[in-house]
Formats: sequence, C-alpha cells, structure tokens
Amino acid sequence: MTQLDIAKQANVSQATVSRVLSGDDRVEASLRDRILAVIREHNYQPDVRARSLRLQRTGLIGLVLKRPHGGLADDPFFAALIAGIMDFLCGQPYHLCVDVVTDDASQEGIYDEMLRTRRVDGLILVESEGRDERIALLQRDKFPFVLIGNPQNEAIASVDNDNVKAGEMATRHLLDGGYKRIGMLAGPQSLTVSEDRIAGYCRAMKSAELTVKVWHSSFGFEAARDEAIGILTQEHRPEALVVLDDFMAFGVVLAARSLGIRIPDDIALVGFNDSSLCNLIPGGLTSVSLGIEGIVERAVHKLLAIVETGECPDPIRDIVPCELCIRGSSRPAEVRA
Repeated sequence: MTQLDIAKQANVSQATVSRVLSGDDRVEASLRDRILAVIREHNYQPDVRARSLRLQRTGLIGLVLKRPHGGLADDPFFAALIAGIMDFLCGQPYHLCVDVVTDDASQEGIYDEMLRTRRVDGLILVESEGRDERIALLQRDKFPFVLIGNPQNEAIASVDNDNVKAGEMATRHLLDGGYKRIGMLAGPQSLTVSEDRIAGYCRAMKSAELTVKVWHSSFGFEAARDEAIGILTQEHRPEALVVLDDFMAFGVVLAARSLGIRIPDDIALVGFNDSSLCNLIPGGLTSVSLGIEGIVERAVHKLLAIVETGECPDPIRDIVPCELCIRGSSRPAEVRA
C-alpha cells in the first residue's frame, strides 16, 4: 500500500494524501476523513526513512538537559516537560531525542556534535543563562531552536512566564499572610529564571520596606536540603521561604523534618511549578503554577513551524500566565499562632 494506492481508493490526488499525512489542517474535513478511513482500513504506516531522505530531515527534535548523575530521576518538572513534548509530537512526523549531560564541557560537546551531524531537525532549549553560549552557537549556525525561558532578546523565539511577576506573586502572598522575615532559596546564580524570581522577591520585599535575604543552592532536593539545614539552624531564621521550585522545596521539608521544625507552624514555604510533589507534602505545598502544558505546546508548535517553513509564528516571545495555588504550607501567620 502506497500513498498513490490510498489516493486512488479515496478518489483524491496523491498530493492531498501527502498533506493529510503531514498534518496540514487546510485539507477539507470530508476529504481528510475519507483518506483517514482508507489508511485505517489498510493499517498504512508511512515510510519514515523515505520521508527523511526526501525532505532531508531526521524527524527528530532534540532536548539537552544538564544535571548531575541521577539528578533527573525524581524531578517532576522535567518529567512533565518531557511528557508534554512527547504528547504534542504524538501524531506528528517527529520524535523526541533527549540527551543528558553532567557539566558544561559535555554539554558543549553535545551541541557541537548535533550541529556537525544534523542528527536532529531542531532543538528545545531550557534553563537559559545570562550569557548563554548555546544561543550564540545556534544563531551563528542558523540552526532551528526555541527557548523555554527568558532569552533577554526579543528577537529570539521563546516561550516563558513572567518570572519576575511570579517571584513577586509568591512573596506578596506571604506578606499578605502576615510574614515579615521572608527569605528566598534560589538556584545557581547564572540561571536566568532564578535571577528573575529573585528580582520579583526583592521588589515585593523592598516595597514592604523589609530586609532581603537570598541563599543559593544547586538543583535537586539533596542540595536544597543541605543548604536549608544551614538556613534553619541560624539564630534568626526566616519565618517563611520562597523556594525556586517544588523539588528544592521538598528538600527544605526534609531539612525541617530532620530538625524538628514544623511547616507551616515554625516556617512557611512557597514553591514553583505546582508539581505532583505539592500534594505529597503533609498539608500540601503552596506553589506558583507556571502552566507547563501551555508552555510546552507553544514551544513545540513554534519549533515545528521554524523547521518546516523557516519562519517563527507570532508572537516571537510568548508569555504564559502563572497562577498561585494555595495550600497548607503557607497558612497565614495569625492563623498558625
């Protein structure tokens, strides 16, 4: 069974069959239904190798993640990210190719190899840094990519939240709950999303004329737990913490538990991502939902358009709204007293 056979049986042109198989939504619904009925009847599977040779594409979308050994296994954000990309690609003539690296040197090697071999058609970038060499490298090579994050350049195709606003939202929630000694446990200092959320935290604290206190940690709950033990054993420990993400907040919960410190009775917490972890913490973790499903859908849609047409659909920089999901970890100070 070939595309020509399908066209003859459905009484349409081969070009129309090709457009349906490529996901072109401009095909009239009645024609599409007729073609799909023939495809289902014969269990037709397109020859991916032939399509790749014809279009000079691999049918692969790349994603490179940088974490220490074992650092991705339990992280709910990346599980949601990967699942979201795969869900969007389902039914498309593309598949996801994931590479995991442990340091900057191995990350640089992966990107160099991808550009040299062209083993993927485009890349989704995450966790941008202030001076991101990956972006400069891909731009020089005119390689298709979309950034999930803040590119600090309106001309770069990207999808993100307003993370300054998100950081401010989390902090104002604690301020409104009567907390004054509020700290922030952020991520690596070079990370743009961390710096943006710090900026929002600082804006809220300064507007309330309160002291700013920021600590930095590597990613992962273990690094956050170790940092939190130092924070929580200080003589004047914070009454509340804004934590870069839920996974790190889970590390704070473990640190507090090991020290006999109760949440929220002794310290309140707010995280980010509204992940599955939020409901695994007793009383629930208050978290800023970033709308990861919408972010992923828009990012992959942009990337496929760039791969197939060379053009990025508007808006080039896409901002997805965030929302505070309130749970027990940030109970107002007057209520817990």
